Amino acid sequence: MSRSNDFASSFIKAHADAGLERVSIAHILQTIQKDPAFLFSEDLRRGGGQCPMHAAPNADDADKVTVNTLLAYLFDRLRDHVASKLPLDERGQVMLPIPPRSPHGINPADRAAMAAAPLDVMASVLRDATCHLLDGLITGWAADLLTEEEHYRAQGTGEISAAAAATFILRTTLEDSPLYQRAGYDMLSITKTGSHTAIHICWAMVEAAPLLLPDRDAAAYDDLVRRSLKQVVPLSMASLGMLVHYMEASGIEPHDGLAIHLLPKDQTAFVLDEAGLICLNPEPITRFAKPEERHYTGCPAFYTPGFIKLYLDIVASIAMDYGVYDRLRDR
Repeated sequence: MSRSNDFASSFIKAHADAGLERVSIAHILQTIQKDPAFLFSEDLRRGGGQCPMHAAPNADDADKVTVNTLLAYLFDRLRDHVASKLPLDERGQVMLPIPPRSPHGINPADRAAMAAAPLDVMASVLRDATCHLLDGLITGWAADLLTEEEHYRAQGTGEISAAAAATFILRTTLEDSPLYQRAGYDMLSITKTGSHTAIHICWAMVEAAPLLLPDRDAAAYDDLVRRSLKQVVPLSMASLGMLVHYMEASGIEPHDGLAIHLLPKDQTAFVLDEAGLICLNPEPITRFAKPEERHYTGCPAFYTPGFIKLYLDIVASIAMDYGVYDRLRDR
């Protein structure tokens, strides 16, 4: 058994030991909500006017704060877009698309084929289809934002909505930032990559439940996973480097980096805490910081109320609908 707060405190300390200081963007988001004109301020471009950033002229760190703030601001719209556009069948269950690049060629709507498929194949199809579904919803969100921005530009009056302004500032920041240009990232690619990571971790939680508590029924596993979300959220507060290194060291991250693989039995990330909930094991934490990196914000989704829960709700409902827990229990 592990104590529920072990991971969060150990992770924060490991960041500090690596020379990294966390910059919360919550106050910047509050400033934008109170005064949307702050979106056009020079302060936003320089780390959001945060005190820790004043002593650190590192342009890459400042760009991270600006970009993650703008993404977090726009993710309110993404959360609502996903929730409202999620395709549901007459039973209220998520309708999954056929993953276009899946090597298995199985339509998730073909329940007989899904049931007959080996466990690792079924898990791969469900994970792949979930990512593909959300990719489409993310593309729709981005298209709506760009259309809104173009609408105000075409009016020529100088008026603009806060969302359109944030989209404009985000795009120009990404275009001007050496950090993001080196990586080839734009709004869509950042959001889709983060979405895949979140879906991968949510599926890993689902798949961990029967490993940690054998011989329970599906309803018990579903309840356990949903109640354990708060225990796993600290992962989203990490720097990207520390997150990736933790996932690699604990067995969550597969060698090919794709979010379509079943969680291995020998994973060391997920353990049970003293209350019997799934939590994260601090032992695989690996200190890491890029050269000159001094600040991190955590994932933008962490600052968007209900966003990470929405992704877990989607994954957990798919797991129940497809009988994943029953298959995992017999693994």
